[in-house]
Amino acid sequence: MREWLRSVSNFLSNKKIIAIEVRKQNLRQYGARDLDGFDLTQPARQPTPTEIRGLATGAILFFYGDNPIKLLPQLKPAEREERKAATAQWWGIYGTEDALEVLQNLRREGHRHKFQQQLKHESLQWYNRFAAHPFLKSRTVTNVGAWDYARLVNVARWCYDYGYLSWEQAWPFIDAGTRLALRDYDSWDSFAAGFVAGRLLWDVHNDSHADIAEVARYLLESPVSLWRDIPWQPYPVA
Repeated sequence: MREWLRSVSNFLSNKKIIAIEVRKQNLRQYGARDLDGFDLTQPARQPTPTEIRGLATGAILFFYGDNPIKLLPQLKPAEREERKAATAQWWGIYGTEDALEVLQNLRREGHRHKFQQQLKHESLQWYNRFAAHPFLKSRTVTNVGAWDYARLVNVARWCYDYGYLSWEQAWPFIDAGTRLALRDYDSWDSFAAGFVAGRLLWDVHNDSHADIAEVARYLLESPVSLWRDIPWQPYPVA
């Protein structure tokens, strides 16, 4: 019995090690941990280095949702329908017209102007929250535009995945989000702080704040992270 239990334990340990190695390989090759929702047997778009850098601006939510960045494969049908339904629920996007309206709003205004005013007029309240936040307490937050800039990239790419937008329609929004981020931030670290802080302002009681902050920390610190592989500058990439 002991030998059997030992063999089962070794088998499970080996499976866990293999799974970890597969995730590391996926992260290096695709920029995502798990590609089960994507059909890698179908034709996929290979982004250019500049496009990969642009997509990396949305890496926090892409990582959270297992969206590859270094390759844009097609979603499996069931996965595509599930994600489309979630996007419809959260964003009110059901097709091309909705997608363009949401993206134009994010590029033009989003939440950032309102949130910057909140930081200005309720500074003590919010900076006390930031000081108590495990990720933000050691970082300085002066701008929360990252919350909009990253989502501009995210929504554009998601709508491309769903077939609502062509790549030619989606890319200008991804490019715009990246250029706005480069204008307002000087590093992945300051950008991540702006995103995490902006998300707190969006919904202070959201139960996934800790998970999102851990994703940001992982992207900044892990040796197999996309952000460790892709510099903040230059952009466009030569």
